[in-house]
Amino acid sequence: MHIRLQHGPYSATISTLGGGVSSLYYEDAPLLCGYDTDYAPLSSGVILAPWPNRVADAAFIHRGTLHRLDVSEPARNTAIHGLVTDKEWNVAHQDNDRLTLTLYCSPHPGWPWPLNYAVDWQLSEDGLHMHLTVDNIGKEDVPFGLGLHPYLSAFGSPLDECTLHLDTTHQLPLDPARNLPAGPLFPQRAPEKMERVWLDHCFTVGTFDARLVNSEGRGVQLRADESFGWAQLFTADPALRAGYPGIGRALAVEPMTCPPDALRSGRDLMYLPPQSSQSFHMQFCAIAPV
Repeated sequence: MHIRLQHGPYSATISTLGGGVSSLYYEDAPLLCGYDTDYAPLSSGVILAPWPNRVADAAFIHRGTLHRLDVSEPARNTAIHGLVTDKEWNVAHQDNDRLTLTLYCSPHPGWPWPLNYAVDWQLSEDGLHMHLTVDNIGKEDVPFGLGLHPYLSAFGSPLDECTLHLDTTHQLPLDPARNLPAGPLFPQRAPEKMERVWLDHCFTVGTFDARLVNSEGRGVQLRADESFGWAQLFTADPALRAGYPGIGRALAVEPMTCPPDALRSGRDLMYLPPQSSQSFHMQFCAIAPV
């Protein structure tokens, strides 16, 4: 189910399946590549928790115990994008411009820790805000990472006519066969001009402030709080048999609290103490110069 929100020039739809954003408009111009199907194409707009990106061999060790997850990406033998993308979230509160969804994730093989999630989506004069809280309601500490998977749109302009601005500092090399970390960080900025650029790359960021703009300077800004020190950039591309439905080339800018395979490496992985909460914030807004 997609629930519509409206406030001033902004409108959005939120999907209860996965809890993510399925469309966002400013004065009828798209700020995200949206969808109206039950399942999000190419993971569009979904919440990535309790880990973003991939876990090699769908297995990790926590406090000396081996945990085996379901293999959700068989071609690469990984577990990808967490456990909540295909879950139906419950509507806890709904107004014209605000929606709160909740989800209880019970323990199961491979992930023996109970977690409660609440995500609050709210439109205001300055765009769409996402506030997400995760509660560890169990008796053990829990490894945790979070991400979001939006495809940005600069007022519907073709991606090849757009420019990306993002304060990246280093790149994490990824094995091209499995998209898993394959070496140390090295200084590298993300490309800005999107014409003919193909990306499936991971970067560290300073302040997470991504802006995708068209040739007229119009576009979308995505900000995330200081928890999000990583960005995965991915281009959907029909030339690679992975085009965004109805659009073709599209750019996913994914804020992440940790890099790929963090459940195994421990790099920037959070640990939620028993009976504790952790909150996160992101914001989307239009860039519309007068």
